[in-house]
Amino acid sequence: MSFLAALRFLTSIPIPFKREEWDRPLTQQQFARSLVFYPLVGLILGGVLCGLYWIFSRLLPPLLADAMAIGVLAYLTGGLHLDGLIDTFDGLAGGHRSPERRLQIMKTPDVGAMGVVAGVVLLLLEFAALASVPQDHVYLALVLMTVLSRWAMAYAVFNYPYARDTGMGKELKSGSSGWVMPVASIVAAIIVGVTGSWLGIIVMAGTWGLTVMLSAFFKGKFGGLTGDTYGALNEISEFTTLLLVVLFTFNNWL
Repeated sequence: MSFLAALRFLTSIPIPFKREEWDRPLTQQQFARSLVFYPLVGLILGGVLCGLYWIFSRLLPPLLADAMAIGVLAYLTGGLHLDGLIDTFDGLAGGHRSPERRLQIMKTPDVGAMGVVAGVVLLLLEFAALASVPQDHVYLALVLMTVLSRWAMAYAVFNYPYARDTGMGKELKSGSSGWVMPVASIVAAIIVGVTGSWLGIIVMAGTWGLTVMLSAFFKGKFGGLTGDTYGALNEISEFTTLLLVVLFTFNNWL
């Protein structure tokens, strides 16, 4: 149940079969335990992307294959995290606003110029970074970016306060047990260690550092984290993962 909750919440991948018990409402504890499976959902997304990229790279020019991979990832997640990035940057825009005012802006349905610019720039950066990854590391990069970005969200949910009184993030945080985050981290470390060896572990360490800094920044600006900031963290972590892979492979540091 918790795995399906994570899969349904983080992706728009259709589940081809149903059982009656799966349609029952989740308890808060079941929903909170879905954090454990965030890295596994990332692995599923990465696997799907690798399969599709293999097809794209044989039918299309390299740059178009890279662009298709980024577009497919946005589609597979229903644009959920991109929407969070846009709302977060709308909340950050405008100078010295109070945390309460920033939270109000993030809840409005209107999209501001700052949010649109942030979304466009992020997609361009992800595309450029993926296009810069050497071909023999592309599949590894796709797996690392999807696994570590979902793990980063789980880490932020577990370790930082939620800014609002209600919301899905509040339910995730208040219902999670102490073992949830360590298990999620172990799962993520095993995946990146097996697939990426030392490069994977180093990229995971870099993603962790970014998560800590961004979460502290968002906490200072909004008085805590929200679902939108989790989405922003996911998107920025995806780019950072690709950037670190490019950095280490381009400079032959490993």
